[in-house]
Amino acid sequence: MRVSRLRRRAATIGVVAITAALPGMAWASAGPVDQHTGPVAYAFTGAYHASTLDGADTFDEVYRSPLEPGVVGVRPPSNAARSDFIPVGPLSTGTSWFMHVNSDRGVFSSSTRPEGTTVDEFFESTAELSRTSVPRATVRADYMLEAQNALGDDTADHRWLYLDDVRSHAECRSAENVSARTTAGQLWIRQPDRTLAAVPLPVGDEAYRVNGMPLRLPNSTMEQQALPQFADVSVRRVTGPADLIDTDQWRTGEVNAATGWRVEVTSYVVANGIRTEVDRSALILGAVSCSLSR
Repeated sequence: MRVSRLRRRAATIGVVAITAALPGMAWASAGPVDQHTGPVAYAFTGAYHASTLDGADTFDEVYRSPLEPGVVGVRPPSNAARSDFIPVGPLSTGTSWFMHVNSDRGVFSSSTRPEGTTVDEFFESTAELSRTSVPRATVRADYMLEAQNALGDDTADHRWLYLDDVRSHAECRSAENVSARTTAGQLWIRQPDRTLAAVPLPVGDEAYRVNGMPLRLPNSTMEQQALPQFADVSVRRVTGPADLIDTDQWRTGEVNAATGWRVEVTSYVVANGIRTEVDRSALILGAVSCSLSR
């Protein structure tokens, strides 16, 4: 089952769910698991939440494991050179940020993969229920975040984050045996001097932080548009389901495992030397989860 959601508000009215098992990946089963309490896994390709975009604040491409043994989602080689484009906010109101999944180029012609990336054309996002009712999910992809410039900002490079070769996997074999692990090849992030720099990947539960990053607000008023705009940004691993962005079609259980990458952004403007916080945002990159009942 694939769930694509453009707006949280729209999702509460009715979410389009498409059952699309991968060819050759359905197995004989004694019967389906319970939709509400049975074992389940989710693959989150990308998601975001921004407080100033309430009502149109979340885009998820989520694959949920089927109720009978099988796999849903996309995986190599059927999805060679596949990419996804996720505008952060409605395009009709002037989107400030853009998320690209496995893209060679962004919205701006200068936005390309940084030198040193793996340039892996394949992308995987799958959720599975095994023949023994074990739920597992996998995401493998590259992520580029872009931003338009604020007024008066002449930053030539619109990329503000690139996370290369994300590989996330979660598996719930039993209440006593759950696992979730994510890795990445390399991280590039915009610095206060406006350059995109390769930086060390966060270790364990630690975060990599950049304070004072020149970055356009995800949403702004006419008055704010004329002010210098900045952000404090942190990048870390997802440590549990609470770090994920809630969706109407996602649930947890009594036993859970989750991982992936979480980018947290505190946006602010500066006027007369005074900092004023405007927004707190979160972006989820390559996350997976699985859940069981005891």
